Amino acid sequence: MTRRLVLAMTALAVAVALALAVPLALVVANDQRAAFLSRLQLSTLSAASVLSSMPQSEWQGEVRQVASDTGARVIVVSASKSLLADSSNSSLDRSFSRPEITAALAGSLTSSVRHSSTLSTDLRFVAAPIVKDQAVAGVVRLTLPENQVTHAVRVTQAWLAAFVLAVMLVAIALAVLLARSVASPLRRLAYTARTLPEDLDLRADESDGPFEVRQVAHALNQTASKLQGILSRTQRVAADASHHLRTPLTGVRLRLEAIEDISSEPEVAAEAAAATAEVDRLTRRIEQVLILAHTDTGTMPREHCDASAVIAARAEEAVLIADERDLHLSTELSPNLRVSAGASTVAKIIDELMGNAMQYAQTTVLVRCLRSGRSVEISVSDDGPGVDESEWQSIFQRFSRGSAAAPGGSGLGLALVQESAREAGGDAYAERSELGGLSVHVLLPAE
Repeated sequence: MTRRLVLAMTALAVAVALALAVPLALVVANDQRAAFLSRLQLSTLSAASVLSSMPQSEWQGEVRQVASDTGARVIVVSASKSLLADSSNSSLDRSFSRPEITAALAGSLTSSVRHSSTLSTDLRFVAAPIVKDQAVAGVVRLTLPENQVTHAVRVTQAWLAAFVLAVMLVAIALAVLLARSVASPLRRLAYTARTLPEDLDLRADESDGPFEVRQVAHALNQTASKLQGILSRTQRVAADASHHLRTPLTGVRLRLEAIEDISSEPEVAAEAAAATAEVDRLTRRIEQVLILAHTDTGTMPREHCDASAVIAARAEEAVLIADERDLHLSTELSPNLRVSAGASTVAKIIDELMGNAMQYAQTTVLVRCLRSGRSVEISVSDDGPGVDESEWQSIFQRFSRGSAAAPGGSGLGLALVQESAREAGGDAYAERSELGGLSVHVLLPAE
């Protein structure tokens, strides 16, 4: 916007300046040519008047004086067209016949331009009759190079060009100042709008900038206040849901465990154990939904942690579960890999990935945490049936499950992984594992 405003104002100012300068240049050029001719004619008539009052013997001295005063070449020709005086000291008493001499001897003031092959330039001349005793006694002619007036015109045009350039520079300076007065508040408003998702307490300055910008700032602040209210209510609902759902579920789980412990009938104990497993699965789904709600509202805390240490601790606990399922859980972890994500976020990501991998693996699950450019790459691979390449993107969608998905899942685990990674400034993607199954990779910004 700043550039367009500067260009528009500059173009307008230059157009106005040219609209004034071009006609002015033409008028001045014509005026200077007319003034040049008028001065030359006046000097010629004045010389003719002075010469008419002087004896012929003094004409050469007067001619030199006139030439010195005007800068022109001055000659005097007699009525018989003989050269009587010449400021250039050429040979006298020779015939000097020119059309303007003939016209002047007839009593006319003659003026015109003729090219001089000797000087290789155009000459402006004016010839006037010298009248003595009411008869034409001779002719005086003054000549000047035409390029003198051309030079004067070009000097004037140069000044007009400088005027246009000065107008353009002033217009650019004013346009920059005006553009900054408009663009600076807009840039600050844009910064507020960009930062607002991270800090809903931030507000735009409603007194900064033109009236329209202040209106936008006011509307943005109103929107931010409404979003902050919605977010607060959502957080309260999530907290209430977490409390009111987990408490009864915990009670149900305890009762089921008690039934399993005190029941003397194996069938009842088995059903109680199965119900306990379902309660645990429901509790896990509730936690996943609540975490996804936090990522939707952008309220995940901005923290830092040593990802390799967190993954090592979670993998150590997961070894027990892998052993129960006759799976080999191996790790490749580079030490001291700090990421811009909290330990709880990394723990949830690796738990989801290992839980998903162990659900499908046949013999092996491989966990890696390595440095990859400016990111830390966390990957979990298995040797299970894998996922078709066409489903690698869709498995990260909420409630989406692959065609070979095991029964009982919710389709939220990998969605939680990708959204948590993106909330931290990273991403997640899937590909075929070198073990033959699925490999899920998570990229988190390195600290």
